[in-house]
Amino acid sequence: NLSFPRHIAMYLCRKHTTASYPEIGAHFGGRDHSSVIHAAEVVKAKIGANDQVREIVGEIEKKLLG
Repeated sequence: NLSFPRHIAMYLCRKHTTASYPEIGAHFGGRDHSSVIHAAEVVKAKIGANDQVREIVGEIEKKLLG
């Protein structure tokens, strides 16, 4: 299932770029802005509730931001 990794990617795009929800959705196969909003909310909730997810997302951010 690739939906959660895609959600993480959308979350990070929103967090670390100035791209709007519609712009991010367009880059992920033409998804609607509401899908990007949902993805960001899901990831935020899982980061808050799950230490493993928080660590994984943190490691991805470290690698992306160098």
